[in-house]
Amino acid sequence: MFVFGNFLEAVATVVDIGLLLYLFALFAVVVVSWFAPRTTHPFVMFLRSITRPVLDWIRRVLPFLVQGGFDLSPIVAFFGIHILRRFLVGTLYDLAARMQ
Repeated sequence: MFVFGNFLEAVATVVDIGLLLYLFALFAVVVVSWFAPRTTHPFVMFLRSITRPVLDWIRRVLPFLVQGGFDLSPIVAFFGIHILRRFLVGTLYDLAARMQ
């Protein structure tokens, strides 16, 4: 049973790192949008391509977050990622600890 516990711990670690990297990508897109909103640098285009699906979904579900020139959808994404890191990853770590 400890093997499955170790596997769950590894999955929790990978999910946590993935969510953290996504959080950094989202933060980078927000900062770039303040200083160089129309940049076509390949790395910025990559970051936008990986963050756009989540932000577009949030904008579609909660259209009132985009008012005038302000887009608050990244803030909702930050909170969502934080909730996932605390709940999902924490639950996986706890479950793994109980199986060891």
